[in-house]
Amino acid sequence: MLNRLTISKKITALVTTVVIFTVIAISLLSYKLAKNTIRNGYIENLTVIADSKSDKLETYFNHHISNLKLLQNSQTLQEGVKVVEASSMGMGMDMGGAFDFSSPSSTSDETDDFTDESAEEFSEQPSEDDFSSLPMAGGFDDMDSMPTEAPLEDMGMVSEMSAPASNFSDEDINTFISNVKSINNYEDIYIANSSGKVLYSTDQSKSNISDPSLLTETLSGINFSNIHKDTDLGIDYVYASAPVTLTSGNRALLFLKVNMASVYSELNDSTGLGKTGEVILARIDTVSKIINFLNHPRNVSDSSFKTHKEGELKFIALKNATRGQNGAGYSMDYRGKETVAAWRFIPNVKWGLVAKIDNEEIFQEIDSFLYTLLGSGLVIVVISTLISLLFSNFLTRPLDALKKTLELVGNGILPEKVEKKSNDELGTMALSLNYLVQTLKRTAHFAQQIGEGNFDANFKPISEEDDLGISLVNMRDNLIEAEKRDKQRNWIVTGVAEIGEILRAHDNLETLGDETIKYIINKIGAVQGAFYVINDDEEIPALEMASSFAYNRKKHLKGKFRFAEGLIGQAAAEKDTILRTEIPADYVTITSGILGDKRPTCILIVPLITDEKVYGVLEFAGFGKFDQGKVRFVEELSLILARTVFNIKVNERTRKLLQESQTMSAELQEKQEILRQNAEEMQATQEELQNSNNKLEEQIEEVNRTQKRMQLLLENASEVITIYEEDETIRYISPSVEPILGFSQKEMMGISDINKVHPDGVEAFKNMFKVLKENPEEQVTIQYEYKTKEGNYIWLESTGTNFMSNPAIHGLIVNSTDITERRRAEQEQRMRSKMQALSENSVDLIARLESDSISYINPVIEDYTGRKPVDYLNHKVSETDLHQQVLESWLKIVEEVNTSNSKITTEMDFPSEMGDRVMQVNAIPEYDESEVLESVLVVSHDITDRKIIELEIQNKNKKIADSINYAKRIQNAILPNNVVINKVLPDSFILYKPKDVVSGDFPWYVQVGEDIYMAAVDCTGHGVPGALLSLIGYFLLNDIVRSRKISDPGLILDQLDEGVTTTLRQDQDDSKTKDGMDIALCKINVKKQTVEYSGAHRPLYVIKDGEMQEIKGNKFAIGGGIYKNQTNFTNHKISLSKGDSFFFCSDGFPDQFGGPDNRKFGPKRTRELISEIHDKPMQEAYKIIDKEWEDWKSDEKQTDDVLLIGIKF
Repeated sequence: MLNRLTISKKITALVTTVVIFTVIAISLLSYKLAKNTIRNGYIENLTVIADSKSDKLETYFNHHISNLKLLQNSQTLQEGVKVVEASSMGMGMDMGGAFDFSSPSSTSDETDDFTDESAEEFSEQPSEDDFSSLPMAGGFDDMDSMPTEAPLEDMGMVSEMSAPASNFSDEDINTFISNVKSINNYEDIYIANSSGKVLYSTDQSKSNISDPSLLTETLSGINFSNIHKDTDLGIDYVYASAPVTLTSGNRALLFLKVNMASVYSELNDSTGLGKTGEVILARIDTVSKIINFLNHPRNVSDSSFKTHKEGELKFIALKNATRGQNGAGYSMDYRGKETVAAWRFIPNVKWGLVAKIDNEEIFQEIDSFLYTLLGSGLVIVVISTLISLLFSNFLTRPLDALKKTLELVGNGILPEKVEKKSNDELGTMALSLNYLVQTLKRTAHFAQQIGEGNFDANFKPISEEDDLGISLVNMRDNLIEAEKRDKQRNWIVTGVAEIGEILRAHDNLETLGDETIKYIINKIGAVQGAFYVINDDEEIPALEMASSFAYNRKKHLKGKFRFAEGLIGQAAAEKDTILRTEIPADYVTITSGILGDKRPTCILIVPLITDEKVYGVLEFAGFGKFDQGKVRFVEELSLILARTVFNIKVNERTRKLLQESQTMSAELQEKQEILRQNAEEMQATQEELQNSNNKLEEQIEEVNRTQKRMQLLLENASEVITIYEEDETIRYISPSVEPILGFSQKEMMGISDINKVHPDGVEAFKNMFKVLKENPEEQVTIQYEYKTKEGNYIWLESTGTNFMSNPAIHGLIVNSTDITERRRAEQEQRMRSKMQALSENSVDLIARLESDSISYINPVIEDYTGRKPVDYLNHKVSETDLHQQVLESWLKIVEEVNTSNSKITTEMDFPSEMGDRVMQVNAIPEYDESEVLESVLVVSHDITDRKIIELEIQNKNKKIADSINYAKRIQNAILPNNVVINKVLPDSFILYKPKDVVSGDFPWYVQVGEDIYMAAVDCTGHGVPGALLSLIGYFLLNDIVRSRKISDPGLILDQLDEGVTTTLRQDQDDSKTKDGMDIALCKINVKKQTVEYSGAHRPLYVIKDGEMQEIKGNKFAIGGGIYKNQTNFTNHKISLSKGDSFFFCSDGFPDQFGGPDNRKFGPKRTRELISEIHDKPMQEAYKIIDKEWEDWKSDEKQTDDVLLIGIKF
């Protein structure tokens, strides 16, 4: 349809379409940008609301979690609660009979005492760090000021947990939990057993807890339940619960009933949420996959709590929040309406929070804006359509004239000239069309000339892209080339026919070569030629010159080439034509009376090949280059010549063989007559030899029978009989050598076997021969180890005799017997005797059990049973009067050894007259010669005293570990972490890795007005000593900055050095302590974007404008004694910009050993790592640094406490 439209209409339609699309695009884009701006504003607002409310809820519930943890470790609960586990859950409340009513110390006194101590300890801290000044009511308004850990320390929990062990009554426990309830404003506190039976409660009317899922989740750890409604009080509440491990080993369940009123007050605050916005709190049941709403939505009038199955709920934001994800975006809500939402996961209670608002409310105002834009666009479309109609008519008039001219050209009519009527692009088109017409005229004239046969007609294409002109020129050139190929082919066919006549006229290679070479030289215009033929009569075939011609005269030249020798041999070896125009200086020259000696300018060498075999070579030389036609002519002739040469050679070989056959027939007749006469003479001689052979065979058979008897005797002898020459080489050895030593007779005879004698026996072996030679009448017997063919040594007993005087033997005879088993038996007997003596004097109880009977027991049994060994020997184990426990243990051990066939080590109780003893038992299997288990040797070592010592050590270690773990909780409570510093410095991190439970390195942080003080402190040592020193540094720094109001980092370190020196009395002459600390201290002002730094032994790494700058600290430490050259600490001030960062650390980070060569991480690698990650967000940088450091450490032990702090503006 579009193809039928005129250009005028197309232009009008195009302009109108472009304008319409532009108006629509601008309208939609404006609408979308406005919509996105409004949506992003609401998302940002909802994100702030969700973050604020989730942070407050997390802080609020952290308070209750800390209370649960401290109550879990409460000595009053651990020692006072008495749990009697019931087989099923009872419905009544049993408050008596299950408790010990002895009189312990009052827990209320402990609470009062600790409150006083807490007030004194933190009196110097400002209000934000002073835990004792915090309200403990647990209200939501106080959540921002609550400590994140250990709020129950203000109640005296720490003091109570570290009190001496004592017994507590039920009254003390009730008083204790009532105090906790009143201080924290809990609705109720329950203590129940694992079946749900309430043992203690601040509400005397409380029935048992019957919710099995609540009990199961509480047993697994700290838990927060679904929302429950108290109809009597008209409140909603939640259970915060945790298990308590009692000193008796049983477990009790602790429940805190927390009122949700303060939580709902915060959630119902709709500030910034408009008319339809609301905040929803929910929890997912991990077993049933049901999502429970924990508050009443604003847009629902129903007062009940909503529940939804996770798979059916389309509220994606709420599902993501309960699954542990954080985010913001569009989401369908529980009513099926589209909303903008922000969702957060509250990890400490595993709840999800969603802040949302309806799309209808957000986008209500933007819809009217879209209609205004579309109306304005419609007016623009109408105006642009009218303008395009006028312009298109003016543009298309000159095109009509060009159209008519092109129609004439299309019909084959070439007009005389196309006139130019304007100077615009259409005028240029007219000139181009006129040029096209003139060019077509010239091309048509050239085509006419070629058709008439005039190939010399002159024509030049318009350009390199003129396809028609180039095609006509190519057609002319192809016609000329085809004519040349036809002439050349006729020339070759004529030459092949003429050479055929020459070949049929000759059957001799020499005459054939002369005529052929002469004809080809004249045909191709060469001045010299040669004909080479393969000589097959020699051992190595070679090409020999059979004929040669030059200047039409025969040359009597001789030449011989092997394959691959020279150009002739190369052509024959490669079976390919060689055409050379570059002639070597030492190649052939052509001699004539006029020219003298002249080197040819071109050489053509063609092998004669048929059936893939070379029969000769043609060689031609000339003063001009041979063209491809001449080369192809010679190559075609080479195939015919090769077949002719083959036929001539076959004929010559046939004639030669016939002649040789006739000569050999005559010679054979003469030799047959001579052979007949010799045969008659040999017949007579043969008869005489037959008689002699029969007698000889009878004698040999008798000798063989005797030899076989001797061979059988020697093979089955238990001795190896060896005859040695005087030089001690073996002349003969009996066949029994193979079953005894593994060697064959051939392997042993003719060699000296002293290299097979064990080095310890070489001297005795040599001495045997020496004695035999010096005393021929004596026999010498020795024992030594000899190496078999398998490489094992066996024991031989050899007896040597000198038979040198016996002419039949004339050697030294040595009879050798294998005595390995005999020596082993003798050795075992000696070992048994030694073991018997050791056993009789051993302090261990040793018994040998054979087939459940006692074959041996040492006298130690009398110390344990009062009975002598003879009372147990050769008795069944079960028939003896040993204690039943000992009998069962021994029989069980024997059974394990029988099953595993290996040594068994175990421990067993051994009742005896000395009381109950503990034995370490080693059961050792003993085998007979057939490797069958013969007996079990049971060795029992008394380890009772060692066990008692081990138990004492374990108890002491447990007490030490408990003390250190409690010290860790105290240290963690006072030190800042990532949560604390991220509130004032969002893009920052603390990498903190104590080497032991408690650390000698610690981060220190305090904020005074707009100044933030942060330090990485490395105290001498680590573990408990380092932790004690860290407390000194922590409180001294707080005192210097808060109380003394010193703000200059250099002056702070001067005061800290003075304080540590004075506290540790290092300023006295008799001081023996050299402890101190290294430190990097920074004073940060975010508003002014400045950092002031001072350090002792620790540098500051500053990344400013992408470049690293290392600022080193002073070269003396805090404390540790007075340095000779010590001055005041230097203060450095640095101005930073947005995106700049700085890092400082303790020496534990670069001093860690690891890597492929087990070397230190090092300051250089630390700087390189910081340079690589400085442009990343600090949370991502934290993960990369932690991974790099852990990968470097790998399996190596941590060298020191590690602390690294990174901050970015």
